[in-house]
Amino acid sequence: MAKDAFDEWLPHDYLRDYYSELQEDERYTIRYFVEQMRAAPEGPVVCFGCGPTLHHVFLTAGRATELYLADYLQRNLDEIERWRTGAPDAHDWVPFVRYTLACETGAEPSDGEIAARMEQIRGRISGLIQADAGLDDPMGARFRGRFATVLSPFCADSATDDKAVWARYSRNIASLVAPGGLMLTSSLRHCRRYRVGSRQFTAANIDEADLQAILEQDFVKHSVAVEVRETPEHLAQGYSGIILARARRA
Repeated sequence: MAKDAFDEWLPHDYLRDYYSELQEDERYTIRYFVEQMRAAPEGPVVCFGCGPTLHHVFLTAGRATELYLADYLQRNLDEIERWRTGAPDAHDWVPFVRYTLACETGAEPSDGEIAARMEQIRGRISGLIQADAGLDDPMGARFRGRFATVLSPFCADSATDDKAVWARYSRNIASLVAPGGLMLTSSLRHCRRYRVGSRQFTAANIDEADLQAILEQDFVKHSVAVEVRETPEHLAQGYSGIILARARRA
């Protein structure tokens, strides 16, 4: 990845703009991932391109024997480490855990259940790894084909404005999935730029056909399923739809 692409990236701005409350795009994404995880194999899980966030990993508790979070920016991983170690001013993920548990059970969770899930994930985290989707082995050779489930939400498409580069990033991330493993991903739909604070970051401007085609290169074709959700409330942030997808390795 281009070293200067995210020089102005500020985790605090991103968390404030997108995760001060549970927004509609994440309601769609979390619910979709919860449903797909019901059929996920048990084993190691990675959230690749996690940024400074944890909201997509709480739903892995029932399947993950180990949990890794991987991102290009060390400062994003530092933000996660602050939550993991209980820093008093770490970001509050309680609304996202509450929604995750409600999606899993269909019932409003208790405060105790929310606290238990957060502690479960704290204890399950096996590593915070600086990674680069531009490399053939984005987490290093020892992680190639290791993971029963790879989550990569809003990652490859949000890291470049070049579709060829996006395709290469996507396939490198796919190399992490173990035989029989599951890939869960999401992307911004028809997005050229998205806003974080006062800054604009470029995106690959992909659609559902693009994502379907790239997943079919690395996964069993009939296992690839792609869905679209309209999110007009996010137009001011640079997008009005998201793409959700899953695929399985042979």
